Amino acid sequence: MEITNDLILAYTNTKFHVFIPAIIIEIGKRNEDLDSLIKGDEQVEWAYLTAYNPYSKELTDKENLKRQSQLLSKISDYKFYEGEGVGEDPTWKPERSILIVGIPKNEAISSGREFEQNAIVYGKINEVPELIILN
Repeated sequence: MEITNDLILAYTNTKFHVFIPAIIIEIGKRNEDLDSLIKGDEQVEWAYLTAYNPYSKELTDKENLKRQSQLLSKISDYKFYEGEGVGEDPTWKPERSILIVGIPKNEAISSGREFEQNAIVYGKINEVPELIILN
């Protein structure tokens, strides 16, 4: 799928939820609760990824859950927190996602590409989360 300005805007306006502890990550907005969580895990960087709906092609729940399970296996060496990305478009179902603590930026990008994602969210403590377009 071609990355359009509308798609980038949709990603930028998505709210990236962490279930426990309850945190909402937003592109371009520093989050002290997120910083505290990352510092508490003695790390400085993080990424927010999903394996759902490759290249924004909607899959069945069963297919998405299988892909997400594969992502969880791949990153099992890292501490992670489950969540979901919730966009503004009510017709697009929230996507199960994970906040991965301590994952280097290049590895997060590689994982996002492996699971055919258009973008990932990446950040460091005391900085604003950034949307990284992958293709």
